[in-house]
Amino acid sequence: MGDFRPPHPEALLLSPVDIAPTLHLNFDVVTTNLYRQSALTSNVPYRWGFIDKPKEGEIFVIFHRGGPLTDGLMFLEQEHSFLVPKQGQGPDIECYEAKQGFIPGQDSQAFRIRRRYHFIRPHNPNVWLVHYSRSPTPVPVAMHLHQQIRQYPLPNLPALNIFIGGNRMGEMAHEEEARQIIAAVQARAPEAFYNPQRGGPHHSGPPIGYGGMTQDISSQTAILRELERKKRMIAPPVRRDEEDSPDEDAAVSVRTLALSRYKRNHELMEEVFHRAAF
Repeated sequence: MGDFRPPHPEALLLSPVDIAPTLHLNFDVVTTNLYRQSALTSNVPYRWGFIDKPKEGEIFVIFHRGGPLTDGLMFLEQEHSFLVPKQGQGPDIECYEAKQGFIPGQDSQAFRIRRRYHFIRPHNPNVWLVHYSRSPTPVPVAMHLHQQIRQYPLPNLPALNIFIGGNRMGEMAHEEEARQIIAAVQARAPEAFYNPQRGGPHHSGPPIGYGGMTQDISSQTAILRELERKKRMIAPPVRRDEEDSPDEDAAVSVRTLALSRYKRNHELMEEVFHRAAF
């Protein structure tokens, strides 16, 4: 039986599922990936590692119970949090944003932005999507600010794979078992785009072996549309009362149909990601 105590104060539990780098994330992409990662936590173990000097556009999924996040960057602005604007009755997503970041000893300007997202409810709030981008208005960094904020070289961490959800939460998986689990998920859900080269002590550089964010979202959207089409085919026809008028139908459509479609789509998304996890 394992626990979540890190082998190093700055180590993080990283998901083995890679997401294609992109400089811009919208609400749908964030929500889709948080849904998928939450579904996979019951079956796919995470592994201890570091985020160190990430590149622009890189995306990481981590298990994090709060507190500061050390990634080799220094920020001139203090990190702040806010609720991501949403539509309808979707999940509540909180974002922690830090701006004017730079790599000490390397960047002459502070232009890096870090945003990390997680569900507040009803899903696992400890699963975070961390995204790095750049500001269009960089600011110069004073020389006295170039101080290392972590000790190098980073140590090699033991190969520890830990389940962060489901019935095996807190249990450790041996290296061979972890490889078999990930291979099975990759075979049944190739949109996971597992990167076998992401098993070292820290991760740097763009993911290798992914099919791209656009392909990922497109494949999931196609599945959702097919499931919705099948449900419409088997749904019984709606009986219309003689007293109903076209005006009443229009009013009902405005008030309820958009909300019911939104809820149904999220239910279908959860069904798709739950299948991918097995």
